[in-house]
Amino acid sequence: MEFIRPMPSWNDFHADQVETFRKFRTPGRGEKMILDENLFIEGILPGATARKLTAEEMAVYRAPFPTPESRLPTWRLPNDLPIAEEPADVYVAMEEAHRALARSSCPKLLFVGNPGALIKPAFADSFAKSLKNCRGVQLESGLHYL
Repeated sequence: MEFIRPMPSWNDFHADQVETFRKFRTPGRGEKMILDENLFIEGILPGATARKLTAEEMAVYRAPFPTPESRLPTWRLPNDLPIAEEPADVYVAMEEAHRALARSSCPKLLFVGNPGALIKPAFADSFAKSLKNCRGVQLESGLHYL
């Protein structure tokens, strides 16, 4: 399914989400948005899913994160996305992970949502073709959370 890749610049990130994710990474502001307002679960999750999540499904996603303290992992995620070589350690680790994946001959299956979110279908298709023993499967619809 949609994967994380090292993105050389913010221009490689989903254009509709650049401003929001920059705010997530702004000290003070990002913590308020994600830890206090639970915006990652309440906004990003349903917005990156092609269909409307039911109340029951949303309850399951909310359950592990009832307090600002419990939401720390949902704040770390956007701050650890490898964009424009930041954070440097994550960016380097993701570059190495992608090189290792490219060297691997293990069978791979890549499901591609349309229109996608972080990864557009055309990029995913070319990525799948660049890997050894990888089959890409284009889905009729899908954003980030397939």
